[in-house]
Amino acid sequence: MNNPDTTPKIEPFLSLMSVRDTHRELLQRRRQEEDEAFYTAVTQFMQRAQASGVYLDSDDDRWAVQNLIDYWENQLFHAGLTPPPETLLAEFDLHTEPEIPDELCPYVGLDAFQPADGSRFFGREELIADLLQAVRNYQLITVLGPSGSGKSSIVLAGLLPRLPQGSPDGGAPWRVYSVIKPGSTPLVHLAMLLKPADADPTDWMIDTLEQFRQDDKHLSRLVNEANAGTAVLVIDQFEETFTLCQDETEREAFLNNLLHLTQTADRRHVVILTMRTDYEGQLSKYPAFQTAVAACQIRVTAMNAGELRSAIEKPAESIGLKFEDGLVDALIREILGEPAALRLLQFALLQLWENRERNRITWQAYRRIGGVMAALENTAEALYDSMIPEDQVAARRLMLRLVQPGQGLEVTRSRVRRRTLYQAGEAHDRIDRVLDK
Repeated sequence: MNNPDTTPKIEPFLSLMSVRDTHRELLQRRRQEEDEAFYTAVTQFMQRAQASGVYLDSDDDRWAVQNLIDYWENQLFHAGLTPPPETLLAEFDLHTEPEIPDELCPYVGLDAFQPADGSRFFGREELIADLLQAVRNYQLITVLGPSGSGKSSIVLAGLLPRLPQGSPDGGAPWRVYSVIKPGSTPLVHLAMLLKPADADPTDWMIDTLEQFRQDDKHLSRLVNEANAGTAVLVIDQFEETFTLCQDETEREAFLNNLLHLTQTADRRHVVILTMRTDYEGQLSKYPAFQTAVAACQIRVTAMNAGELRSAIEKPAESIGLKFEDGLVDALIREILGEPAALRLLQFALLQLWENRERNRITWQAYRRIGGVMAALENTAEALYDSMIPEDQVAARRLMLRLVQPGQGLEVTRSRVRRRTLYQAGEAHDRIDRVLDK
């Protein structure tokens, strides 16, 4: 009877980036400890890095990994320890390229990046640096850009993950509240955001809404009571204050409370707004707020070629995802100069990911989705065509309920409660079925 193989299985690194990340972790660890456990970790790193050669076909990547292996081999010699028997990078083998699990998807599609997506958000480093500088100098910061330009993603995934690391003056970390959207009742969302855990929801809501309307200083008072240091409020899709909120009294109270929070002399709090540029004109109806907004505006312009390349390649590198030769250049050429590039690009990249072959994005997949500009339209048409006729009728009606017409050809998303859709006379099961699709 054969004895089972008890040799521990070596899991190769999937990419150069993951090799470098582990290398940096070892360097950091060495500053704190150099015991037996540390050198065991070094040996395991060398074995995994050596095995990763089967996945690395780029000469530059192979040279970089081999240099790291050689570095740690030298460290083991200086420590009087024996390195692993094999330290030469394994040969690349096309037939052993890894199948990347679905859960490692590096792209978000049409959704805005969230704070948890910070590790896969690339391409906007200069704007993020501008935002970090702005929060050092201003209390009201407005990020402006066309629809689909990525302004929400820049704040949520680019800026917010960097704020809790410490305040700009080196003090305690800031209190970063959950992101809210104004919707049709902005004061309600503000009250829910600030509700203490032990407060009765009904009593709190009634009292707080009344206080917001009567006293422009009430928001400042609530934030000061709940925080010893600086608080950060983020209002995403701020244009909803004008497009969805129909109550002028509520709108003015919302704006006035935000304005006072950013103008208190004794405490420093920060309010960050994201807003579509085509709704800037609405601010002229509120001169004091417009003046405050004008003090610090960060404008999101179309991504340049370098930013687009970073947004495509950097998330892929982190998991070992590769593109066939010339494909990244084709993606950039197709989307360069497009104001809504980030959203369209992310959707196309998600489609390409779902059509990948093991760890590669291929030209065949690119042609299958119709390229960047046609990917969304083709997917929407395919979904609509797959519906039965009565569901197609319901889909048209629902879509028209979920947008708010603006000036000219502009439209804004409009969130509607599901129970409101039920009241329109459609069968409930049909509404649910279409919404699920």
